[in-house]
Amino acid sequence: MRFGLAASDKYPDRPRVSTRSAAGEVLAAPPEIASANTVSPTVLLGQEGLGEDLKLDCTATAGGIRGRDAADLRAPQPGDELQARFRYQILRRLGRGGFGSVFLARCLDSAVPGATNTPPKLVALKVMARPDDPQARNSLKRELAALLAVNHDRIPKLFDWNIDGETCFAAIQYFPAGSLADAWPVLGRLSAEQTWRLLSDLTQAIGAAHRASVLHLDVKPSNVLLDGNGGYVLTDFGVSHSSRMSKGLLHQGQLSIGLGTRGYRAPEQATAKVQNFDLRTDLWGVGATAWALFTGIDLNKRHDVLRTREQGNVFGLQTMSDIALDCPPPLEEVVMGMLYIDPTRRPGGTGEVLAQIRAIASGFGLDTATIASARRSQITLEDIKRVIEGLVDPLWASICRGPGFDRYFVKFEDGEVITSLRDTAQHTVLLLSGAVSVDVNDKEVAQEAREGTFLGAISTLTGANREASLVAIGTTWCCLFNEAELEQLVTCNPAVAVRMVRNMADRIASGPPRPRA
Repeated sequence: MRFGLAASDKYPDRPRVSTRSAAGEVLAAPPEIASANTVSPTVLLGQEGLGEDLKLDCTATAGGIRGRDAADLRAPQPGDELQARFRYQILRRLGRGGFGSVFLARCLDSAVPGATNTPPKLVALKVMARPDDPQARNSLKRELAALLAVNHDRIPKLFDWNIDGETCFAAIQYFPAGSLADAWPVLGRLSAEQTWRLLSDLTQAIGAAHRASVLHLDVKPSNVLLDGNGGYVLTDFGVSHSSRMSKGLLHQGQLSIGLGTRGYRAPEQATAKVQNFDLRTDLWGVGATAWALFTGIDLNKRHDVLRTREQGNVFGLQTMSDIALDCPPPLEEVVMGMLYIDPTRRPGGTGEVLAQIRAIASGFGLDTATIASARRSQITLEDIKRVIEGLVDPLWASICRGPGFDRYFVKFEDGEVITSLRDTAQHTVLLLSGAVSVDVNDKEVAQEAREGTFLGAISTLTGANREASLVAIGTTWCCLFNEAELEQLVTCNPAVAVRMVRNMADRIASGPPRPRA
């Protein structure tokens, strides 16, 4: 799949986009507008700027137009017709942003006899204000790429688009109830039950994006739509980019990155260190949005409640119960767990958060002391050194000697459970020494004793429920990784990624699939 695919490339017979006014005249393309007039929530990273500790104010919106140029640019009006693969008639404006405007439109081809795969009667048209602005065009391409890569009912469907002509636009699923930000004055504070639903829906949406290697990077109330049935939908992937994007790719492409909205952005987004953005960056946005809607405080307006590491804080926001005395402890624990200033202390991925939510819904409560944290304090650096010296594979010996890698080591004694069906941590197990029994319903279905074997990676990466437990046979040394840690490991060590794929392929080729650990 080619990201940012031009409409004419995907559909060779598609006419170039044209815009007609209600009177029928073809509108001319807008005059060239100087790029100096642009205000942007993204920063364009060149080689000299990547990784510098830049403090950036990202509350402005992109594509702003000022002065005479703004007056010269004619925006689409009700009654105008836009054409891509299908024809659309603009009904009214739904909202305006720095990129342009969103319009409610009627698809004129939705009821054509014999037409297939047509959009519904009403769609939302996202129309760029400045088709000549490369940054604005790239933003639309990025949103198209994200929506094409992700298919989930918590993310709007993309029906049609055209980025070739004088008017660039995308036709997206329309949600009449509007955004959370629009409804906030009427809704007021969300109840605990509504906040749990918000957390679940946003985490599912973010999880679907992460499985497609897409980071949203701007989760906030105005980017959350009401689905009309008590649920929530995540929209606006205009500043998204691929997870773990390499420095080389950033240098080569002069890529602009999304730095979020002040109040809702993660602490690492306050700098331009894009290589620090990962799955946990989006989890912060989910947590901050849930925090804001439950407490009733708009973080974009109340910066006094934000907390920084320099002030000696652990969390980036006040604890919820300090502001809302009726906050249930499990809700506070889940939300505040996503709001650690240090991203390594947040959940490792959406699967872990959803498992926590499922555990609470099932009455099991939270496993706050995970296997790893409970056992890592029981081993010494000398123990780890002896394990590494006993490794046969030079690749793993080299990786395990890397700085900071000792924090992943865990030791289990004979018969101890490494992971079980009820674990919320969703760890992947890397077997270094000893052996592991794969058990289903207390019966062993397989054994693993090969150094460097990964167990449980599918559950970690997809959030799928575990179908088997892992039990130590004899003294067993492992490394445990959450989703973000596993992604970092395979990104930094391509040879590990190749081995993981081959290991999974071998299991599939050797016989019927065994239950997921």
